[in-house]
Amino acid sequence: MPLTVGWRYDQINLTGAGPGPERRGTAVAEQGTTADTATAGPASRRRVTLTREAILEAAMHLCSPEGGGVLTFSRLGKELGADPTAVYRHFRDKDDLVLALTEQLIDEAVLLMADSGLSQDQWREWCTMTARTIRAVHLARPALAVLGANRTTAGPTETRSVEEIIAVLHRAGLPPVEAAECYRMLLDLTLAFVQATASFLILGPEVQAKDDAAWSVKYGLLPADRYPMLHLGSARLTELFRNDEEVFELVLETFLDGVAVKIERAAQAG
Repeated sequence: MPLTVGWRYDQINLTGAGPGPERRGTAVAEQGTTADTATAGPASRRRVTLTREAILEAAMHLCSPEGGGVLTFSRLGKELGADPTAVYRHFRDKDDLVLALTEQLIDEAVLLMADSGLSQDQWREWCTMTARTIRAVHLARPALAVLGANRTTAGPTETRSVEEIIAVLHRAGLPPVEAAECYRMLLDLTLAFVQATASFLILGPEVQAKDDAAWSVKYGLLPADRYPMLHLGSARLTELFRNDEEVFELVLETFLDGVAVKIERAAQAG
């Protein structure tokens, strides 16, 4: 399906998996940072307690299309009903916040994988679902995906996930070094597509429409004598343009075909 700004990750077909955790109302815990929060009256203020979890929840919402798709500390303060400077008591800067949010996305992907019911012995299906879930949770918050998809959190969930993917590929028959190489290729492939799609999703509707028209209007009408290959493939290219999900699946399948060849060669080599 063509992607639009309103796309959500529960719209992708994750076989055996449901949508990720729903956003609940911003939590205010009893222990945490106390911050000034505006009430209905401009002159009156009350004291509330902000927690790291409440800040992350609000920031995650702001990164989604429903939350406006823009993450700034001023917007975060408004979302929390608190002075933006209160955020700095839990996060050194915006980069620290982005890394924490990215680690949460990895947490969500792990939960989706657990819900899928797939066995790690089904290496191809397991790697396919891993790539789909990583892509899905990032694209649910395209603004965050642009900021964090190429970052390394080095957090506990990310570290365990790296170990797990390499182990699955090793059990499938790859030597440890080749399993590590294929892990890196799988993640780079997936996150490159995340970045490309997320960068488009955060564009304004007019810019998106202009980009979409390029294939159907310009490329689709190129003369066959000057551009014979483009002419022959234009119908299919138009189908695939902005159908990022289908292109991703095609590339992922081709990559996994290559991994299967590597596994077969390793088995033949003994």
